[in-house]
Amino acid sequence: MSSDKIDKISIPLLLEVAASLPASPRIYARLSKLVDDEDTALDYIASLVKMDPGLAAQILRVTNSAYYGATVKINDIETAISRIGFTEVQKVMSMVVSHECFYQALPAYGLTASDFSNESIDVAVASEIVAKRIGIDPNAPYLAGLLHGIGKLAINLYLEKMHQQVDLSKIETELPLNELEREVFGITSWRAGYELLRHWQFEPEIWNPIRNQNTPPTAPSYVRATAILSASIWISHQLNGYDADAKMPTPAKWALKNLNIDALDIPSLIDDTRFEVNDRQNLFSMLI
Repeated sequence: MSSDKIDKISIPLLLEVAASLPASPRIYARLSKLVDDEDTALDYIASLVKMDPGLAAQILRVTNSAYYGATVKINDIETAISRIGFTEVQKVMSMVVSHECFYQALPAYGLTASDFSNESIDVAVASEIVAKRIGIDPNAPYLAGLLHGIGKLAINLYLEKMHQQVDLSKIETELPLNELEREVFGITSWRAGYELLRHWQFEPEIWNPIRNQNTPPTAPSYVRATAILSASIWISHQLNGYDADAKMPTPAKWALKNLNIDALDIPSLIDDTRFEVNDRQNLFSMLI
C-alpha cells in the first residue's frame, strides 16, 4: 500500500499549517451572529466586512450584478449592504466563504474543486432547511454543515506542505473512510476538523456535531445539533434521486427520529434543499 510512505499526522503541526487557510470562515461566523441581531449597526457590519478584502470585493461584485437587478453601480460596502439587506448579505457571505475556502481540489481524497465545493454547499443548505423546519435558528447548523468537511481540507494542505502524496480513493480496501484515514494518517478528518475549529474558537455547537458525525447516536452532547448534521448529510446524498423504498442508514434514521421528522416530510425537505441549492449555485457561479 502506497500509504506506508505517509507519516502520521501531528495535530499541533496540522493546526500550525492550517493557519494559512483563508480567514473567511472565522469572519463569517462572527458576522452571521451580528447580522441576526436587529440592533447591530450597519456601519459596524460594514467595518467587519472590510477586514477581509476578498469578502468586501465579492460583496460589491455580486451586489452590482444582474442577480440583484443592479442599475446603478455601488462602490462602498455600506450602500451595498443597504441595497440588498442583511439576509441577502448573509447569503452572499456564505457563498464567498464557499468560494474562498472550499472551491479547492483535494487530491488526497480524489475530489475535484467542484466535488468538494458542492458537497459543502449541499450539506450546509440542507442543515439550514432542516433547522428552519424544526423551528430553530439556522446559523449554527448552516456553519456546521458548511464546515463539516474542513478536516479533509486541512489534511490535504498538511500533506502538500509536507510534500507527501496519497489518494485514498485509489486505495483498494473495504474499510470505511474514517478507518482508512486512521490507518493512513493516524487521525480522521472528523477529528482534524473539530480540533481545527475548536482551535479557532468556534462555538461548541458548531464543532461538536462535526466531532460526532461518524457515530452520531453516541453523541454525548449537542445531540440535536449532531442530529441536524447527520440528517443533512443524508439529505444531501438524496438530491440526485430519492428512493423511498431504499433502506435508510442507521445514523439518518436516528437523526430524523431525534428531530421528530416524519418520513412523509422527507420528500419536501429534499425538494426545498434542491431548490435552495440551485439558487445558491447560481449565485456561486458569479464568483468563479
